[in-house]
Amino acid sequence: MKLMNLKNRNPKGSAGQITNQAAVDRSIRTLMQEMKHEPVVLAETPLGRLQRVLKIYGGIKPLLVILTATPLIPSPWRTALKTFAQSLEALATTPEVTAAFKAGKDL
Repeated sequence: MKLMNLKNRNPKGSAGQITNQAAVDRSIRTLMQEMKHEPVVLAETPLGRLQRVLKIYGGIKPLLVILTATPLIPSPWRTALKTFAQSLEALATTPEVTAAFKAGKDL
């Protein structure tokens, strides 16, 4: 029986995986740091809550991209994640939502 050399099996893919994992880690670490310093008072209004959700979405977006492409996750689940991510992306890029938000205006 011939053993596969897993180290050199797909070096380009492995580097891509490491890069993706690093991007996810970096994005989540950045999000967690930003959330520590964000005043909770801003999230008390509906618009503030929406902005907080969109900020969290921006931080976990790289993770969602990886999850939607993972074949170990059942196809219907991946489709649901993709639909959810697309809906949040549409909301995040809606000018009315982003233009209406001014940090601290409701204080």
